[in-house]
Amino acid sequence: MSLEEIKNVRLEKLQKIQEKGDNPYPAGTGKTHTVKKAVEEFDSLSSSSEKVSLVGRILSTRGQGGLLFCDFDDGTGKFQAVIKKDDLGEESFSYFESTIDNGDFVEFSGTLFATKRGEKSIQVSSFKILGKSLLPLPEKWHGLQDTEERFRKRYLDILSNPEIKDMLIRKGKFWNNVRTFLLSRDFIEVDTPTLEVTTGGAEANPFKTHHKDFDLDLYLRISVGELWQKRLIAGGLPRTFEIGRVYRNEGSSPEHAQEFTNVELYISYMDYKEGKALMEELVRFVIKETYGKTKFTSRGFEIDIEGEWKEIDYVETVKEMTGIDVLTATEDEMREKLNALSVKFVGENRERLTDTLWKYCRRQIAGPVWLINHPKIVSPLAKAKPENPLLTERIQLIFAGAEVGNGWSELNDPIDQRERFEVQQALLDGGDAEAMMPEWEFVEMLEHGMPPTFGYGFGERFFAFLEDKPIRDVQTYPLVKPEQEKLSKKQQEEKYKSKKFVVIADPTVGYGVAANAMGQLGISIGGLCKEKIFDQETLIDKDGNIHYVDGLYPMTNLSGSQEQMAYFVGKCYEQNIQVFDFSQIMRKAHSDQEMEKGYKELSTKDLPYIAVGALVSKDFEKEFLSGLQLFG
Repeated sequence: MSLEEIKNVRLEKLQKIQEKGDNPYPAGTGKTHTVKKAVEEFDSLSSSSEKVSLVGRILSTRGQGGLLFCDFDDGTGKFQAVIKKDDLGEESFSYFESTIDNGDFVEFSGTLFATKRGEKSIQVSSFKILGKSLLPLPEKWHGLQDTEERFRKRYLDILSNPEIKDMLIRKGKFWNNVRTFLLSRDFIEVDTPTLEVTTGGAEANPFKTHHKDFDLDLYLRISVGELWQKRLIAGGLPRTFEIGRVYRNEGSSPEHAQEFTNVELYISYMDYKEGKALMEELVRFVIKETYGKTKFTSRGFEIDIEGEWKEIDYVETVKEMTGIDVLTATEDEMREKLNALSVKFVGENRERLTDTLWKYCRRQIAGPVWLINHPKIVSPLAKAKPENPLLTERIQLIFAGAEVGNGWSELNDPIDQRERFEVQQALLDGGDAEAMMPEWEFVEMLEHGMPPTFGYGFGERFFAFLEDKPIRDVQTYPLVKPEQEKLSKKQQEEKYKSKKFVVIADPTVGYGVAANAMGQLGISIGGLCKEKIFDQETLIDKDGNIHYVDGLYPMTNLSGSQEQMAYFVGKCYEQNIQVFDFSQIMRKAHSDQEMEKGYKELSTKDLPYIAVGALVSKDFEKEFLSGLQLFG
């Protein structure tokens, strides 16, 4: 039965409820206990035969004849309702059978008892509809399989996957524990603007918007009020923090999202050494209170937060792992080393090259460790070290190959800050979109005076690493593109013009093999790609004959090496683009099991691709594929 047919049947049941004079969507209930409370007090409630009323959504119904069993959930737990014709009466029992479906919200009244199997249950003497569902829940054992659909219909994802609900509860505890720790240490929770004239406190590409009333171009903030909180410190508030949303208009990856939650905190009269000790205490508290454990597996690393968290030196670590001294090496030497390591980099100024070399090293460090002695060039807001002005008083927490916390002794020298902002302005003028946007009014505040201050921040990314999940998976409602059928005809046409199918094939495998692979990908992309622009599946010729089509996009076939195809696939995953591939594993396997085994044994970059393809934007094609030649 189709969804439309199911909906029509349920609409008929809705009409039947209304014709009986019952309200299918009442505002109130007669609930006496939550399921959790009923379970906790089960012994006393069942022995006293006290009448109770429980509520919830029906998840499943089974039974036949005059006996039904319903599992329902009110958000605090799941419980069983036992519905007997002898208890309800034939008319009410028949009414229940003919109007109630899985997914409906119902109030069950009766007494509690345990079945012969020991199942805690309510023996129903009456029921009341609280909300009639018109569409069914996902099928019990499979739920929502499509990732985009899971994110788009998160409510169904939670119902189908209890682990998602558990994760969201842990996330709430995570932030509550952060707040509890800080409030217990005399921090003041503040709120700062999310719309800013200039974005400060981080290096990132911002989202732009416009204030109509002021006729003013603005940006969504890229940090949790860093420069604003420092103003509060200068104004005499000793310790501040804010937990809030941050927006960065950058590419997607398992570690990066465009909107996420962070905490930033500031403490007057404290330096980075004292701050490191306090932040280690904070992180340990939050993890233990949230998870009740100290050992984690994340991104392939085994990590234990117990014991000493040692310090590692930024410059020395890069030198040990790459042979490059980022303080003395030339930019040409840095570029040459990155190319030798097959590390892709964007931007060729010294700051970007230094940062890229460090990130190559960082991915190999399990942690938890504290990274110290960052070069001044990558730390525009941190105090320089008196003993070596090329380095700064900064700390970063490294966990599972990533930076999950960042802090420093805040720069409060207005002359030094002005000079560093001028460097950032030069980077912006040179085309570096991620350089820090200078804020000269902040410099003026420093000229009035700000005490020695320690600042630190971390956020949703750290929680994702603790859960060992991509950051989108731990977000309550990650951003997803609108469904194609919901777009207007004009929007569809505009989207059609801005994208194209691109297939890259390796000609060294033989033109026949490559051509077959490209053909297979053409079918897959045209028939299975989620981003179809037109719903049209058939075309009709002059004779009235029907021709079936898989897609209506132009396709570009390119030649590429194994490395280039792996790079293309990696970029597609980073930017959340649905990518298709045809590999030697698929070509040679004789069963699904062989293919599954072959893929599980190799990482994405090491798969033996014959051809790869995706529907990409013209900007993506220009940036990542401009150097490839047409196939053949």
